[in-house]
Amino acid sequence: MTRSLLAATLAALVALPAGQAGATITPREENAGNPRGWSAVAGMDPRAVREMARSLPVSADAGPGQPWCDRNAEIESALRDEFDEHKVATNSRDTALWGSELMGTWTVVLERPDATSCIIASGIGFNSGESPQTYFVKVGLNS
Repeated sequence: MTRSLLAATLAALVALPAGQAGATITPREENAGNPRGWSAVAGMDPRAVREMARSLPVSADAGPGQPWCDRNAEIESALRDEFDEHKVATNSRDTALWGSELMGTWTVVLERPDATSCIIASGIGFNSGESPQTYFVKVGLNS
């Protein structure tokens, strides 16, 4: 069975920080004023996830220890169809920010030269009026 991008992202979004007993519902407006993001691999720094993803094979059944990597068209289709996300910006290196005003979600994608992309971080609180750099910084990808 193929691992759903939706399932992977939801798992990341509901993961609670250490010591937090339960999740609370935060209004969309509050999320937009305070975007939050998580690495695609729990406990790993997004820079390390980026390095790991550079050489991962396409993995429809990616486990919890690796980000989901697939052909560019598959990643793009999943982000559009499941989250209504669209590419917002690319940084000066190899990552792109995708975001959705409708869903309030955002995703950072490593774009590789072999026509493969990997989800390396995601979050909530997307606001198209915010600088794309804000989202890269939120997940530790400052450059």
